Amino acid sequence: MGTSQRLWTWIAVVALLAFVAAACSQGTTTESTSTTATTAPGASSFTYKLGILKDIRTDNFWAYMDPEATVWTRYVLGNQHPALFTLAAPSWQLVPDLATGQPNNAEQVGDDWDITQELREGYMWSDGTPVTANDVAFTFNTAADFKLGGNWAAAFRLYAPDDPATTDVDESAEGIKSVEAVDDYTVKITFSSEPGLAVWQMGVGLMPILPQHFWQSVVDEAAASDDPSTTLYAASGEGEPSAGALIYDSREPGAYAKNVANPNAYYAGTQYTFYSDGTFEQANADGGFDEKYDGTGTGDITLQYSEGPFAKDVIYSIYSDQNAAILALKSGEIDFVLSPTGLSAGLKDEVLNSPGLSLIANPSNGFRYLAFNLRTSPMKYKGFRQAIGCLTQKEFLQTLLGGAIIPMYSLIPELNSAWANPNVEQICKGLGEQERFDQAIQYLKDAGFTWAVEPAWDGGTAGNLLPGTGTGLTDPDGKAVPELELLAPGPGYDPQRSTASIWIAQWSGWMGITVKATITDFNVLVDKVFATGDDARDWDMYILSWGGGNPALPDFHEVFFASWQDSADGGFNTPGYNDTGFDALAKDFLAATDIPSAKVAVQKMDAKIVQDLPYLVLFTTPVLEAYNSKLVFPFTNVLDGLANLNGMPAAVHISD
Repeated sequence: MGTSQRLWTWIAVVALLAFVAAACSQGTTTESTSTTATTAPGASSFTYKLGILKDIRTDNFWAYMDPEATVWTRYVLGNQHPALFTLAAPSWQLVPDLATGQPNNAEQVGDDWDITQELREGYMWSDGTPVTANDVAFTFNTAADFKLGGNWAAAFRLYAPDDPATTDVDESAEGIKSVEAVDDYTVKITFSSEPGLAVWQMGVGLMPILPQHFWQSVVDEAAASDDPSTTLYAASGEGEPSAGALIYDSREPGAYAKNVANPNAYYAGTQYTFYSDGTFEQANADGGFDEKYDGTGTGDITLQYSEGPFAKDVIYSIYSDQNAAILALKSGEIDFVLSPTGLSAGLKDEVLNSPGLSLIANPSNGFRYLAFNLRTSPMKYKGFRQAIGCLTQKEFLQTLLGGAIIPMYSLIPELNSAWANPNVEQICKGLGEQERFDQAIQYLKDAGFTWAVEPAWDGGTAGNLLPGTGTGLTDPDGKAVPELELLAPGPGYDPQRSTASIWIAQWSGWMGITVKATITDFNVLVDKVFATGDDARDWDMYILSWGGGNPALPDFHEVFFASWQDSADGGFNTPGYNDTGFDALAKDFLAATDIPSAKVAVQKMDAKIVQDLPYLVLFTTPVLEAYNSKLVFPFTNVLDGLANLNGMPAAVHISD
């Protein structure tokens, strides 16, 4: 389907809000509606102008996939690299990209399991060099040889029987043993055991492929250095050819980044058709291919559109906050505001009352969460985390924020009924303030915490504590609990997370726990909480958000919480959660070769995280997005909004 509509499964749980906003004469609000067939015009010469709220952190895709993995960088670099397969928006069906057909099954060969996949011919990098199986093998071998972490490690699960860090948590050391080019258009992947859905189709199958002819000399130089991965990540990616709809062109740090259209993109002119019977069809305009998947196309057409790019270039201008970006949108300086969490509800009326602007609302595929650093006291004690979870009044925050948030009690929301666990624990849900207070004290006592002066409820109607109570809190090891820091983005970036941090700090004070809510620049916060080595201990709590990835196979539990994914070692497990029971469930998930088996593992992992609370899931929001009404998108109703598709730069066009 080309790289324009790809959803990376490792980048942010379905929650639906019946959002109704009355459209006025100047603005338009679009909700989730049925899709219809549309046809895009031929190529034009307009510039697609997008507003983003943070600078990109690198132009090097290797680095973007690991230490510099932010959504802002994804918006700019995320439309340029092919994969064996992709996910077709808005249905999220797994369909071929570089591969010639759907994923082949693994065949046992001795003690190993092999998958051989044929690749398309005629797929070119923008400099005219063919994309081949050599690029696939090169990408894997570089990640494996350099032991790259982050998203590389999440997708390329290496077979490492001699690595103590691996065998300690996985005695069978299951994973990929090799990726090799049989010939230019055939790739063979060898696994140590039969690969599950998350390891094959939704793992290495969705992994981006980089051009060997551009990066080989950089990789050779890095391999000869004292620190290969750091040297590789420090290299410039400017000039890298693209195999997608856009080519990275340039950037002015702090001001903008620029992409230009790739006129030779493989999928340019391809028509995508979705049928009511579930069939997905992609047909090349010049008759090069006409492929149907997941059906025979006997149903009615529900959506049809063509791939561009129709814009000659794409400019990503950086703004200090959403207010500044909306001002730029109203003035015509930009066409669309890209934000992973959408616009704040407070800007809704401003957009609706602005001539020439449209507002859309979509259900979110992500969640905001509070993370605890389990490497240090008192966060390492489950009773402490339970007390904070019990005191956090999500329904109160919903009222305080004018209904702009939707409380969540697990990482898989109820409305994703195919995967949600209906019996998951909901800590302290429905309790009143005093009941929460009493239960939180009990959690701390049961864990071994004591006070010099124990907190006491005053029994009054105001719900205040007696002055001077709740002091001298001591942890189970007999050490005084120090002032703790709760990091969160500022109100200009996300007022909901900022507000939540202030109230969580106040509620913690009820227990004699002194918490300082510290507003922190997003990039600074990310650097701090994803630090490696001993620096991974240098924070207490933080509030951020994740996207849920592929809603058809939620695979993030293992990535966020398995012990082998510890962020101190370069993974995404920032709390440092280490639980043998959870690790066993994560291995069950990775080994699952069918949806029912994967579902059992996901539901058990979800329930265990809710009980152990390395994360306290807080809330989600409907995704509100605003854009210039002259823009024409093939569809606007899609999980997580158009920003989840990077603003659809390959398919958007403008009305005449």
